[in-house]
Amino acid sequence: MRLNLSPRGLLPLPLLALLAACNSPSHSGAGAPVATESASAPAAAAPAIATTAPVAAASPAVHFTLTMDKVDAYIAAIRNLGELAQKNPALEDVIAMNASEENEAQYAARLRANPQVAAALAKAGLTPEDFSRTGQALAGGMMTAGALESGALKKIPDGIDPQYVAFAQQNKAVLAQRLKAAAASAAQ
Repeated sequence: MRLNLSPRGLLPLPLLALLAACNSPSHSGAGAPVATESASAPAAAAPAIATTAPVAAASPAVHFTLTMDKVDAYIAAIRNLGELAQKNPALEDVIAMNASEENEAQYAARLRANPQVAAALAKAGLTPEDFSRTGQALAGGMMTAGALESGALKKIPDGIDPQYVAFAQQNKAVLAQRLKAAAASAAQ
């Protein structure tokens, strides 16, 4: 499946998927503290989200800690890539991750191979590898947290780093606010 970061099509797809995960209904349960927030997303949105964004954790050979600074840089990078794709629509295929055909390292290598894309990521303070890892970690953590909260999952699946889930749970309200702002900015 291809994730398109273009402003014309699905620039906010990663943002919207993450935002919807933030807006999933909150339920009490074991694990890290969960910030509560009223849900406004339709119930049918959650299953669709789980099939449209990658949920694999960062490469086991690389320890990656998800932080709010990395999330902020990731959002800035998405904005930069969206602007780049608006100027040069041919880059949309370079920017989009094909989650069914490439892993995190392959995606990062493809991003690095395009000087314009690599420069847009560097402008946001990220390497292609950190951009790929942050997107994977954030999506996996937020979607897993949402699935745990809704009861769709009873435990964190293999391949998802529990730190990503705890980060998403502990920062749910802040992530929702930042992702909403980024999606609104992308829509303009």
